[in-house]
Amino acid sequence: MNILLHQQGGSRVEIEKPSLFRGKIEEVSTFINIAQLYLSIKITEEPETTKMVWVLSYMQEEVAKA
Repeated sequence: MNILLHQQGGSRVEIEKPSLFRGKIEEVSTFINIAQLYLSIKITEEPETTKMVWVLSYMQEEVAKA
């Protein structure tokens, strides 16, 4: 994940979107953390339902299994 901070002309944070979640249990925590970070920086003014649909759009493969 790349995060770039820009100070010229105001503060701006650039962050990559999360990778698609492909159902691997060992990737769940990383996916959740990156998605939460992205939402807190880039999608702050949207209603919770829009945020949930956005996250679900990255979960297009299998269900995570323990």
